[in-house]
Amino acid sequence: INDAVTDDSCLQRFVCGPHSTPQLAWSMLACVFILWYVITMPLEMFNVSWLMQVLDVAGIVTFAFWTLDIPLHFIFGIQLEGTLELRPKKLAQIYLRSWFALDVLVVLIDIFVFILEAVLTNGMEGSMIRSARYLRILRLLRLARLLRVIKLTRELTLLANRFLSTHAFMVMKIVAGLGMMIAMNHLVACVWYGLASMRAEDDNWVASMGSERAGFGTSYAASMHWALTQFTPATTNIAPVSGLERWFALLIVLLAMGVFSSFIGSISATVSSLRSARSEQAQKQSKLLQFFIERDLSVDLYMKVQEALRREGAFRMRSAEDEVEMIQGIPERFKIQLHEEMYASTLAKCHFWPERQLQEDEQFFIRLLCHQCLSEAAAAPGQDVFLPGNDCAQAYVMQTGLMSYHGKENFEQNCSAEMNSCLCITALWADWHTRGRFAAAHGLCYFVTIDAEGFCTSSLNYGGSIYAHLQIFGILLVGHVEALDEEDLLMTDLVDESVMAELRVRAQQYCAFAGDLKKKRYKTTIFQGFKPDPQDSWALSSMVRSKQNSEASAS
Repeated sequence: INDAVTDDSCLQRFVCGPHSTPQLAWSMLACVFILWYVITMPLEMFNVSWLMQVLDVAGIVTFAFWTLDIPLHFIFGIQLEGTLELRPKKLAQIYLRSWFALDVLVVLIDIFVFILEAVLTNGMEGSMIRSARYLRILRLLRLARLLRVIKLTRELTLLANRFLSTHAFMVMKIVAGLGMMIAMNHLVACVWYGLASMRAEDDNWVASMGSERAGFGTSYAASMHWALTQFTPATTNIAPVSGLERWFALLIVLLAMGVFSSFIGSISATVSSLRSARSEQAQKQSKLLQFFIERDLSVDLYMKVQEALRREGAFRMRSAEDEVEMIQGIPERFKIQLHEEMYASTLAKCHFWPERQLQEDEQFFIRLLCHQCLSEAAAAPGQDVFLPGNDCAQAYVMQTGLMSYHGKENFEQNCSAEMNSCLCITALWADWHTRGRFAAAHGLCYFVTIDAEGFCTSSLNYGGSIYAHLQIFGILLVGHVEALDEEDLLMTDLVDESVMAELRVRAQQYCAFAGDLKKKRYKTTIFQGFKPDPQDSWALSSMVRSKQNSEASAS
């Protein structure tokens, strides 16, 4: 997922990704212009001179923006079916089939309005005043731009899900619902006043109220009051007069029946979920406090625990596999592929794999390890993964974040996906007890655990030709650790990467030597540049004896 698809066209270097800074800034600016139109365009119905001048200047700026928006969409990458589509030709095809026609239509409406304004301005005074009323209604066609909100809604929702907590997201849903209701009533109020200003006769609600000479503030307040009473159970002394106004009022009442009930239901459900979440959190806090009180524990420890829990709750962890119910029902072959894509790159960071192209049976073994033996875990800042003296039955491989390891004699190392990424590797071949403390240092950290028992079982049954390499590497690694222990040297859960690389090379050489022994191919070239380490002689001799015994028994 999220793999970028590109080509070698000359326009490729101009394409911006969907989460790039230029495209994000452009989308934010589009949101600002859309909100500007939602607020100001309906106000053209009130024919306020200073407001019309401001809108004329702003109209030129927004026209330039939306005109430039069309060619930019040909180089704005999108996320399509789990991949980042960045090919200019494909982006052009998608844009032409989706939003291109609507964007061009909106720009053409702007051009038509500008031309009509110029014609009316140069026309006769009387006809200009009369036509300006219809021009205000014509400008409402620009509201077609509001359909762009549909494109922005999904991106804003994804950003909210990514960066907002559950509590903040629920609060934002309530605020967004209230804002939508206000915006809808704002539009209805302006159109309601516009219907009255279209008619020169006295059969309109403004004339019946005696508000022909009222200012902008009074007229808008009266229109907004009427609009709110249509969506809420309230009263007003404003009533439709003409047939057109009555039909419009009837349409708004029918619309309000569905909108208001849906709005109230959504707000009630969100508030109920928010209360439930807060109530559950309060119960957890109460149980924690009761636990400390019943055991007469110190207040200082309670405050430290509270602070640790607060920091852990401040980070939003990504969804775990067992939390996604739909994944549990997919076929097993898809789960194997899923785990391979999740863990294969992390498993490759372990330095015990041979430096050669894996064979088909070995690739199956890797997929099996990812499916049966690996799992992901996370740690918030300050959270301990293991402490000194713990019985360790798994190895740890870093994925993201920065963690710290603290051992004896003030030994301290930072661990990340780029450096010191593997810990407790010895536990895959021998009984192991942790030698230090491993904890998250900065930000939310993710790592993968390798189950030692499952690793050994899978290697023995399905390792194929790679099993001998892993077996010899394990012997060499355990011998290295025992040598450190016998010499009373500092021993930690980290193994130096250079040492791991050296042991891997020696394991490959032993495998090559053992393979020639088995096939009875004694070639002097195998020994060129190869001198076994003296401390490994016992491992080599025992391996050769076992091979010879097995061949003798077979014969």
